[in-house]
Order: sequence, then C-alpha cells, then structure tokens
Amino acid sequence: MELRLLRYKEFIDNQYADCLLKNKEYSLGKLDENLKNKITNKQFDRILFVGMGCSAIVSDIIKGFFAQQNIPIFIEVINDYEIDYLINKKELESGKTLVIFTSHSGHSQEPIEAYSRIKKLTDNIIFLTSGGKLEEIARKENVSIIYWKITSADREYPLFHAPQFFSIILDIFCSLGLLESNYEKELIQASEYIKKGFAEKIQKAEKYANELVDKEIILLASPKWYLSLLKLVKMHINEIAMAPAHRNYLHEFGHSESAMLSDPKQKQALLIFREKSEDSYLEDKIKQTIEIFTEPVKQNKNISVLTVEMDGNNFIGQLFSALNFIQYLTYYLGVLYNYKPRELISRSTGNPWYSIDIIKKEKNNNVVTIIKKTPNPKNNKIKIS
Repeated sequence: MELRLLRYKEFIDNQYADCLLKNKEYSLGKLDENLKNKITNKQFDRILFVGMGCSAIVSDIIKGFFAQQNIPIFIEVINDYEIDYLINKKELESGKTLVIFTSHSGHSQEPIEAYSRIKKLTDNIIFLTSGGKLEEIARKENVSIIYWKITSADREYPLFHAPQFFSIILDIFCSLGLLESNYEKELIQASEYIKKGFAEKIQKAEKYANELVDKEIILLASPKWYLSLLKLVKMHINEIAMAPAHRNYLHEFGHSESAMLSDPKQKQALLIFREKSEDSYLEDKIKQTIEIFTEPVKQNKNISVLTVEMDGNNFIGQLFSALNFIQYLTYYLGVLYNYKPRELISRSTGNPWYSIDIIKKEKNNNVVTIIKKTPNPKNNKIKIS
C-alpha cells in the first residue's frame, strides 16, 4: 500500500477529531498595530481571501459558515491572480475590505502575483503563512503576517489540516474582535461526535468505495454545501484516492450536465449531499434526480446514485462529520486503486514545497521508504478489513 494511504489512515483514525481542537497553533506576532486597530474598531465589512488549493479552501468554509451564522461581514474568495475579472477594485479602494493572502507554504506563485496587483489598491493586507516567499516579501515591504504554527504538519498533503485551519481562523477572528466567539464549544461537540459514533459509518464508507471504483464521480449539493464542503471533498478524492471527481450545484446539474447521462458508455456515479432541513423544492429535486437515474432502464446501466446525509447538531457538526465519512470513503477508494503518485501537483504548480524528493532531502533522507505493491486490478472489488 502506498505510504500516503498509510499516513492518511493514521490521520483519520487517530488525529482528525482532535485537530479540530488545536485552535491556538498560530501567532499574531507580526501584525501591524495600526491594521490591528482598524480590525478591532470594526472598520472592515468585507474580507477578501486570496490563495490556492488547501491553503485557500478553508476560506470557502469560512464564507459558508459566516453566511449560515448571519455574521455581517461579507467573505469573498479568489483562487487566481487575474484580479480584473475576479474582484471589484472599488471595494478594495474603499478602505472597508481586509485582504488576507493565505499560503501555508508561502511559495505559491498565484498569491504572490495577486499581491503585486492588489497592493496598488490597498494596504489593508495580511499574509497568513508559515514562511516561504511570502514571509520574505512581508519583511521587505513591511506587510503584516499571521503565522500558521501547525505541529507535525504533513508537508505533502496540507489538506489533512483544513479542519484545523478553520478552527484557527475562528480563534484569530475572535481574538481580533471580528467574532464574538471562537465556537470552541461547537468544535468540541463535533470532535466528540466523530469519536463516538462512526463505526457504522465507516462500514458504509467502505461499501460506497466499492460502488464508486472505476466511475466518474459527480458531487452534487445545495449552494450551502457546494460552497463549504464539496471543493474539499473533491480535493480528498482527487489527491488521496487519485480518482476522478467534479462538483456542481444540484439544480444547475439538472439544467445542463444531466444530459451527458442519457446513455453513458463510461461508468458514472452521482454522490448527492443532503440534510433533513432542505426546503421542499430542493428535497423534491433530490428525489426526482434519484428516481430518474435509478429507473430500471438500460440507459441507466452505467449510472449509480448514492447519498451522504448531513447529520449533526449544527453547521460545524454536519460539515466535519460528513468530511470524516468522505475521508474513510477516500481511503478505501485509494486502496482499491492503489495508484502511485507522479509528483504532479508540485510539478504543475512549480512549487517544490510539496515534492517528496525535496521533503526527503530536508529531512536528511530520514523518511520511511515507500512500500511498493502491485496495484489491485481496477475491477477487483475487495473487502478491506
């Protein structure tokens, strides 16, 4: 089994639930006092997050959380540097927007390129990073920094730490007066729920993995979960299982993408995320979608439909419980495929931070050798103990 899957299983079994509670692993040491005063005096009614990949994905969770909690601060997220097409420059020039560039490695080029453009419009800027090129720029140009201080961070797969990034940002915002609470009580409840009630769900995740192997996975949800969860779900399936997955809004899927399922030759699977409190129109649409693509007709022979129930007492509990289910599903799916990575993320982004070869060199080759094993045949549905 590939080493990433062994690390992943260790993480979800023994560390995931507790990582929600590690909300103090950061430092405000390089935050400019003038900017800090602007924040605490509630000058900003808008926060723009700029970042890529997992470093930025927590921004989408924050955006969904703020909307669900009716917090009167608008969260905007961009995952590129072409600001002419992605943001309203007047909002930046107004002085009411706080811009947070987030990169765990500090080496992602897109936030650096975006900074070179945005700094001409505002100086209300914070770098949220662990170092790298962003830290170098901050020192040269006197930009405020908040440091991630994640202990035992997984360099190759920072997506492990997205839940902790979320809890840390809540604590940061609380300490700066942007939030009245750091929601630690809700995080503790979610952590305890995950620890106590997951045995049956793990079995279901294994069953789903056997159903999804060799299929294109289409993730569908309402805007609430499309925004705050599905990008992270897709990232886990893509990076860890190395399986194909993409996402869409449930309603938009019906207006266009559903046409490709008329009589697909390639196997397809719909994975629909739903909760008990859906409005009646959405619930009817989910039922209709399931009925259409599970009808006993030959055109549906290559289509599977599965649902993920968003259970939990609140937004935080629902999100991180569902994510844990997806993590186990991803693990089992990854075992079924057992693909060896080709360093594609570090190469395609031009960011050596994620390269296993670089990581090994930095640790003076004191790294466990990857265990090699012949991949399972794609069509071999297996039972994993």
